[in-house]
Amino acid sequence: MARTIFHDEQRWTNWHLSVRDVPIAGRFEILNGSGAASLAGMKETAAEIQKLIGRAIAERRRLRAQGAAWSFSEAPAVPGGWCLATGYANWIFPLPETHVVAEFAGDRTGFFLAQMGVAVGAFNRFVEARGRSLRTSGASNGQTFAGAMSTGTHGSAVDLPAIQSQIVGFQLIPSPDLNLWIEPASRPVTDGRMADAMGATVVRDDRLFAAALVGLGAFGVVHSVLIETRPIFLLESWRQRIPFSDGVRRAMTGGGFDSVDLPGPDVAGGRPYFFQSVVNSHIDKGFAYVTAGYERPWDPGHALSYDLTNKRAPGYNLGVVVANILDAAPGLTPPITKLVLQDQLKPMLGKTGSWGQSFNFTTPRAGTAGASIAVPVERSLEALDIAQRALARTGKAPLAFACRYGVKSPGLLAFVRHPRTCILDLDGLNSDRARAAMRAVLLDIRAAGIPNAEHWGKMNELTAASVRDSYGADLESWIAARTELLGRETEYVFGSAFLDRLGMTNPNW
Repeated sequence: MARTIFHDEQRWTNWHLSVRDVPIAGRFEILNGSGAASLAGMKETAAEIQKLIGRAIAERRRLRAQGAAWSFSEAPAVPGGWCLATGYANWIFPLPETHVVAEFAGDRTGFFLAQMGVAVGAFNRFVEARGRSLRTSGASNGQTFAGAMSTGTHGSAVDLPAIQSQIVGFQLIPSPDLNLWIEPASRPVTDGRMADAMGATVVRDDRLFAAALVGLGAFGVVHSVLIETRPIFLLESWRQRIPFSDGVRRAMTGGGFDSVDLPGPDVAGGRPYFFQSVVNSHIDKGFAYVTAGYERPWDPGHALSYDLTNKRAPGYNLGVVVANILDAAPGLTPPITKLVLQDQLKPMLGKTGSWGQSFNFTTPRAGTAGASIAVPVERSLEALDIAQRALARTGKAPLAFACRYGVKSPGLLAFVRHPRTCILDLDGLNSDRARAAMRAVLLDIRAAGIPNAEHWGKMNELTAASVRDSYGADLESWIAARTELLGRETEYVFGSAFLDRLGMTNPNW
């Protein structure tokens, strides 16, 4: 039988050690029943989650399901409440083609149900062994799929939306007596048999789906997600340090790739599947580190081997040590930052692998820091220039800038929300100087009036006012959908101090 195990822990810390020693009332782990994965077993696990929600209501405790605790921000934290660890709830099921609704017009063979604890990297390995692939994902695939969906993690494909765009339905448990399977009414996929086997009631509602898709844990516990995959393919990746030319600038602002010699072969007018530009005038003036990945047909002879790294390998705390050294001796920052950047962005000459091999599990590192801000692609260079000036003003800091690209993504609170979006990543060591520089960049872009959204799961300067500026009527619809779904008690249980501060949930019982 499925069960929960309670751990009498009083403090919670995230993977990257950027949020530490949050006081909690304890941590629960949810475990599936013994034996083979089954939908009947999923029903048992859902019932255990419902019991836990009932207990949270009875004891007036907040409850937050946590995936890999990968977020840099306080989004997964639940001060004074209970953490629900999901890593052992990690079953994956192919959806039989016969369980797809008759009117569905797309590829009926590539749907997989992933339970709440399934990491993106693990999902890649499961589906690629079966000839399928994700279309997009982040570069750090240790997150759970449910967690990445819930925080709107951006993707890595220039013409595709973010990771949650591959979710076609999800199982949401919002109360002790509700177990819901939610799909958009405008594009239903399942015929209801899968939901029935898991004890879930089918709800087809476009607004609720759009609201809870990037739900930040505030709609209840997401127990499983149905992911739409594509046939497996190869990605041929190239990276070079090239002059920061007008052609690179044009590509970075959405003007196309026909006037820049991208690394690698010139195919399909030079348009890559994946494109990243790393431009840092404070480290390497006049140059850009450009990565281009091209889609290639699958080779049946290609070996699916994955280079996995221990999650907390030796040297895990090295970033903390280096960050402290650079705070004490800022004069060392430019040469050390340049050496690190050159090491991380070594030339890549046609490295070819599946999507899961190209963007596989990466080890989280203590002492690192990250923020991301999404802006319209046509204003990407303006945002990058603001970032460089903010860094110059705040002083030497171990920080570098990278630009990735995507298109408007589903979900009322999707981080990638502009028709064509540049995601400006601010990555570095978690030092006082780096955090000050990140703060200056985010605030200066906001002050410049550039439309923007900050990544929910990364370091941010979010306020109630800035969230309303970014999301407007979509935020109001998100709040309304949540209020209609939840009762007074569960509105409180699934709130958090992070969301209270942003005016999205209520701290009062």
